[in-house]
Formats: sequence, structure tokens, C-alpha cells
Amino acid sequence: MGKYDDLFTRIRKRTGRVDEVILGLIPDKEPRELYGAARHYPLAGGKRVRPFVVLRATEAVGGDPEKALHPAAAVELIHNYSLVHDDIMDMDELRRGRPTVHKLWGVNMAILAGDLLFSKAFEAITKAEVSPEKKARILGVLVRTSNMLCEGQALDIEFETRDEVTVEEYLRMISGKTGALFQGSAEIGAIIGTDNEDHIRALSKWGMNVGIAFQIWDDVLDLIADEEKLGKPVGSDIRKGKKTLIVSHFFQNASDEDKAEFMKVFGKYAGDPTSDALIHDEKVKEEVAKAIELLKKYGSIDYAARYAKNLVEEANEALKVLPESEARKDLELLAEFLVEREF
Repeated sequence: MGKYDDLFTRIRKRTGRVDEVILGLIPDKEPRELYGAARHYPLAGGKRVRPFVVLRATEAVGGDPEKALHPAAAVELIHNYSLVHDDIMDMDELRRGRPTVHKLWGVNMAILAGDLLFSKAFEAITKAEVSPEKKARILGVLVRTSNMLCEGQALDIEFETRDEVTVEEYLRMISGKTGALFQGSAEIGAIIGTDNEDHIRALSKWGMNVGIAFQIWDDVLDLIADEEKLGKPVGSDIRKGKKTLIVSHFFQNASDEDKAEFMKVFGKYAGDPTSDALIHDEKVKEEVAKAIELLKKYGSIDYAARYAKNLVEEANEALKVLPESEARKDLELLAEFLVEREF
């Protein structure tokens, strides 16, 4: 990662306290299965990017990061709740290299574990060491964030039954599914640290832009990354029929003939649990390669990559209203990393 090594050292160091708060909220207690299932993803690790954003946003506006520990834990709990439920909906069997919650404890217990993580997020806010007024505002942001997450996920499910999704529709979906939680993280951190509305708005905009860019870059990597670094077969999204900004751009610009050719493989293995294993089949590799060439023909991959990088530039430009600080630099560096990473 080069220039980002120090950044990730700081993320691990600063979010260690957040992990302590999270495990304090979901202790190893009865009912053992429920709490064991709820603790499974937090104990599995993860990058802790979102709680880091809460802490650094608080510091970037001159606030005390100690007061942001419980709100940062709340954001990570919401993130983990969404992962538990996403894995059930997608019937994924692995997460962070470990069996998913529903794979180990069954669907019913996994749903309850997700619900528990969700409720514990709001419990965390009640314990935040901020004024009642700020606490109420933070709760409002968390409610809005949760609503947007559900709306984004619902749109994503709806899109599965459609052949085409417009660029505008995709952006609306992804604003909820990934943009909202980054936006909420940055905005909550700002609310804790300041009453300056210009600074709060700047961090809110930064968070939304970065969250959308993060997902778009994920979609780009699915088509261009090194498989070993990516950790999954290149072209997985094409075989599964995933609607992305890349695909939306292609359908808005391609000829009917090329659309028809692309549809021969797009979504061909949707719902097939052996889909990733099929990538080793030479015929499947050839099909996916042809589909990727069609996307390149219309500049759709480059379009999405530029879109993500432009969002990050706009995000970091918004932060210029804040005073210069190490915290602001970390947020800017994190945004840049999210559209330069190779995995």
C-alpha cells in the first residue's frame, strides 16, 4: 500500500477503543447462540473505516475523539447488522474468509443477531458523552442512515429482475446502499465536534461522495483487478448479472447488436452457487472476457473509474472549509486510497 501504510496503522490504533466498546455492548452472555452470532463479524475484524471516519471527523472540526467512541461503535454495529442481513439475502457462505452467520447459526438466529446489532447501535448512542441536544441530532442521523440503507438494498433487489437500469437509478440505489453510512459517519463525527453548520455540511458531503466512489471503484476492480489481490474471480459481477454504473453506461450507449451479445453472458449464472467455481472453465473465461471487451469498447469501465475519482476530488475539495489538521489530512488520504486500491 506504500503511502497508505501509516494511515492504516493509525486506523488500527485509533479504532481499538471502539472495538472495546462494541464487545462491551454485545458481551459473551446468555442466550449464547444469539450473542455468539452477533459477535461473529465484529470479532472477525474488518478495516473499521467507518468508525475511523467518525473519530477523525470529530477531530477535524476541533472536537474530542473520546466523546465519539460510542457513536463510532454505533456506526460499526449498523454496518455489521447490514452485512448479516445482506449475506442472508444473497445466501453467501463466506465473509472475511469465515463462514457467514447464517451458515453457522441458521437463518432464524442470524436474523435475530442482525436485529440485535441494530438495536445495540441505538443503545450505543444513548451512552454517548454529548449534550442531550447533540444526542438527539445524532440519533436523527442514524435513523436517516438506516432508512437509506434499507431503501438502497430494496432497489438493488428490484434491479435484479430488470434487464436495464439507468445511470441515475443506479446512483440513487448506491447513495443508499453505500453512500449513506459513510455520510452518516462523517456527519455524526462533525456534530459531536462542532456547532458550525458549514463544517457539518462539508463533512456530510464528503461522506456521501466517498461512499458512492467506494462502491463504484469496487465495481471497476471486479473487471480490471488482479484475481489474487482481489480475492475473487474477475468478472463475477457480469456472471451474476449485477447492475453497476459500468453496465448502466454500456446499456445507454451500446448498439442493439452489442447489447444482445453482452446479454448472452450477463446474469447467465445468477443464483448459481457454483458460479465462482465455473470461472476456471475455459469456456466461461472466454465468455466473460468477451463481455469485458464490449464494456471497454464503449468506454464504460473508464467512465466509472473517472466518475469515482471525480467524486473523491469533490469530496476533498469540500473539506477545504475546515482548518488544516492531521485529522483532515487523514480523511483526504482515506478518500484517495478508496479509488486507488487494488483490492
